[in-house]
Amino acid sequence: MSLTDKQREQFAAFKRAFMSGETGNPRSDGRSWTKDDVLTAGAAIIRKQSEALRQERVAETLRTKPANFHIVTDDAELPAVVERIREECRSQMREWPDKWAKLGVRSLTANDFEGTGVDTYIDVSIGYSVWLPLLNEGYYLPYGHVDMRGADGFDFLDNTCAFKDGDAQLTRSKVLAAISPYLSQPAHGKSFHMGSARYDLHVAIKDGYEIHGCVWDSLDAMNLLNEHEESFGLKPLVAKYGRYFGIDGPVYTFEDMFGNRSPAPFSVELVGIYAIKDVLYGWKLTEWQFEQMAQASSGEYRGKLLDCYAQIDSKLPETDVFLSRSGFCVDLDGLAALEAEFVPLLEQAQADVFTAYDIDAEFVRKMDRTLNAKKIAEWITKQKARLARNVEAQEKQRAVITECEAAGKTALKKYTNAIDRLRELEAEAAELAPADEEHAPLFVEEFSITNGNHLAYLIYDHLGIRDRTGQFKRGKTRSTAADVLAAYYEEEEALKPLATVAAYEKLLNTYVTKIPHALEIDGRIHSEFKSGGTATGRYSSSGYGGRPIDILREFETEG
Repeated sequence: MSLTDKQREQFAAFKRAFMSGETGNPRSDGRSWTKDDVLTAGAAIIRKQSEALRQERVAETLRTKPANFHIVTDDAELPAVVERIREECRSQMREWPDKWAKLGVRSLTANDFEGTGVDTYIDVSIGYSVWLPLLNEGYYLPYGHVDMRGADGFDFLDNTCAFKDGDAQLTRSKVLAAISPYLSQPAHGKSFHMGSARYDLHVAIKDGYEIHGCVWDSLDAMNLLNEHEESFGLKPLVAKYGRYFGIDGPVYTFEDMFGNRSPAPFSVELVGIYAIKDVLYGWKLTEWQFEQMAQASSGEYRGKLLDCYAQIDSKLPETDVFLSRSGFCVDLDGLAALEAEFVPLLEQAQADVFTAYDIDAEFVRKMDRTLNAKKIAEWITKQKARLARNVEAQEKQRAVITECEAAGKTALKKYTNAIDRLRELEAEAAELAPADEEHAPLFVEEFSITNGNHLAYLIYDHLGIRDRTGQFKRGKTRSTAADVLAAYYEEEEALKPLATVAAYEKLLNTYVTKIPHALEIDGRIHSEFKSGGTATGRYSSSGYGGRPIDILREFETEG
């Protein structure tokens, strides 16, 4: 039977359990198995196995906590933590006096915030972690864990991994007062990991200060080193490259430990070990990336990749966050004037397409015959059947007429009915079109420049442009996607009229008419910036997705 990959996994899980005698018939009435029975039971088995495996990982993580992982839960210990950070900075300035000079900082540590979620504007931090490489020690400062046992949707919590009311953790205000002087100091560098740098910088602003000296983001760095990685997640990269920088053994992802949820309801000990491992992995990856960039190429180009990162990419996180939060003012009158200018030009360019390619009734007919060849063949088959039925019905009525006339029974109703029915069938036959392509109906009656099939006919069939879709989209043919057509427009003079239309459409639909509808409550555009955010690895921006609108409705109701 047809199964998706997920369903096949569920089926295999159930089959293993069934063959080992671990499961019985899911139907109490003893009826036969159904596909739904098997897949439902398989899904339940997978959930149970995943939960058991997660609990094993939790137990192993707690049991094997390294001695140099420090989870601080007493406010009185905060000054000592700050002193260790200062000692790390002093040690690096002594032992690595020029190591980070290209990045414009005198020291570098790995940092991270745990949070209630990943929304940069709404979610808040619950803890801070830092790795001090020369001192070879890591710290986790928890201040926002919550007891969610017994709450709806939190049945995954148990006493071994849940945060409980009364468990020790730090005071948020005291932690922020302790760490913000260091995090806001531009002379001492910070590395954040896997694209989270921008998230962490947003978090700091919400907490009342700004992070400066954020000179390394390992996601940005990995995009620069190799834009063809299968996964850019921290854990997959450490699992792949860890042998080069001393990370061996299993590398658990966030989902492996906590599932697809916030770490806030979990114990500070468990989250702390995970968080410190994160900054340790992040540090190892950062240091390795730095060395790879410094050694890239040879001769006069040696180290140029690092120069590129230092001069451009290292400046992006802080710049991006500033631009994202401040937003852009928009000249709405100017956009309205551009719309008034470009709409007539687009309409003229679209009309020029019809003129340039002689798109008339004959063109549309040929396009229809090509695009709908299968439909036409089906119509011909059905029309032949209709014609044959008509002929057969006429012959039947003529036989009745002949029989009645031979027997002299022309006064019977049977005879007159046959006469009337034969006339109807002859009239119907006169209206039935011949069963051939020439007489098949048109399934398309006009050419539309926005219809992908119509464009494909114009480009590949009418104009005979060589199909190079496979160069851009593996396994695909006859594409009219914007990126494929953009490449054609640069090389094919015959497509110039279409290229003109595409240029005006992009101006209007991407900018002129779209931007006014993307303004937020303050009247500005707020973009989220991402290095390597496009399919081709280019710098990109996108609108803030935000939370569902019903969240706003809740606030309005409460107000």
